[in-house]
Amino acid sequence: MTTKRLTRIALFTAIALIAFLIEAAFPPLFTFAPGAKLGLANAVVFTALILLGYGDALIVLLSKCFLGALFSGNIASLMYSLPAGLAAFAVTAALYCLLFPHISIMSISLLSAVVFNAVQLGVASLITGVNIMGVLPLMLIASVAAGVVVGLATWLTVRLLPPKSYL
Repeated sequence: MTTKRLTRIALFTAIALIAFLIEAAFPPLFTFAPGAKLGLANAVVFTALILLGYGDALIVLLSKCFLGALFSGNIASLMYSLPAGLAAFAVTAALYCLLFPHISIMSISLLSAVVFNAVQLGVASLITGVNIMGVLPLMLIASVAAGVVVGLATWLTVRLLPPKSYL
């Protein structure tokens, strides 16, 4: 791995981690959907996927999950964030690779947010032994809001960055 590549990954990881920690410091935005957040760090991961490629974006995602859990002092959150993050990343990567530009960055982000929340609820149901999938409709509403915000942030970032400024 070159120094330049490592530096880019570290920069994206740092930005994603800062976004994650700032967002974690505030209460959930949606009172009707317990624990739902906008997931602004996901915009950084999606931007990394577009600008750096799939492998480097996956490193950013994994680093954000592990370091976010460590820095927030909530290591148990990895049980929820890692499987959901990996599933959402797989959907994002597949849709971006196969269907972009036929579907928009916003659409990809929205579908990814839905997958993230569905997987996170599924994992929570498995861990607790209680079926909490009844909350899914409320979480899907939050997913739409999060997907739109993350998609817009990603689109604006990619669109407004000067060409090759991330190199």
